[in-house]
Amino acid sequence: INKAFFPLFQADSRLKALNATFRVKNPDKRFTELKHYSDELQSVISHLLRVRARVADRLYGVYKVHGNYGRVFSEWSAIEKEMGDGLQSAGHHMDVYAASIDDILEEEEHYADQLKEYLFYAEALRAVCRKHELMQYDLEMAAQDLTSKKQQCEELATGTVRTFSLKGMTSKLFGQETPEQREAKIKVLEEQIQEGEEQLKSKNLEGRDFVKSAWADIERFKEQKNHDLKEALISYAVMQISMCKKGIQVWTNAKECFSKM
Repeated sequence: INKAFFPLFQADSRLKALNATFRVKNPDKRFTELKHYSDELQSVISHLLRVRARVADRLYGVYKVHGNYGRVFSEWSAIEKEMGDGLQSAGHHMDVYAASIDDILEEEEHYADQLKEYLFYAEALRAVCRKHELMQYDLEMAAQDLTSKKQQCEELATGTVRTFSLKGMTSKLFGQETPEQREAKIKVLEEQIQEGEEQLKSKNLEGRDFVKSAWADIERFKEQKNHDLKEALISYAVMQISMCKKGIQVWTNAKECFSKM
């Protein structure tokens, strides 16, 4: 499995410090749906792995207890003359059967590890979504700040206060600013507005580049995920079939041993 997915995602302390999910006004529907999918994928795979672990525990017990057949048949063969060889051989097959579970579970664990990889990939998908949410939040805050500064500049230029503010109330109580003071503030605001527009343009471009690159990674993830999970599930099924066939062979051998007694 390729572990080089999502090179765009970098650990960002702000992701932990800021819960952007509940602050973004215009979330991208694609990333919202992707986050829900990643949550569900992780839940399904986690449940599948828990079921596999429970089955493996029970299977281990079933196989190992067959070692008791081997011990009993061996002890029984010691007190029999005509049946002794057949019982001893059958016991040997049971011992081999009981010991085979260790290799079986080792092979099973390999397929389980392939599934576990997708627990990490599901978390990587969520991280991409959180990164996008944070970028969208920054973009919206920059746009809001730019709008506020433009409004302040307009109010200073026209002398008309469009919305209530502590600043406007203070001006009424302590007098209006001089034309020179107002011109100086307008100049500062105009510079800040120009910087804000450039910053907003940069953030928009950064956001589009992130979405383009992230979505290309996500499409590759989807394609490889389908291939990897299909391969792992088929291999697991084939292993189970092989294990059952070996079990049938062991009991067929035991049957032949009993028939020769």
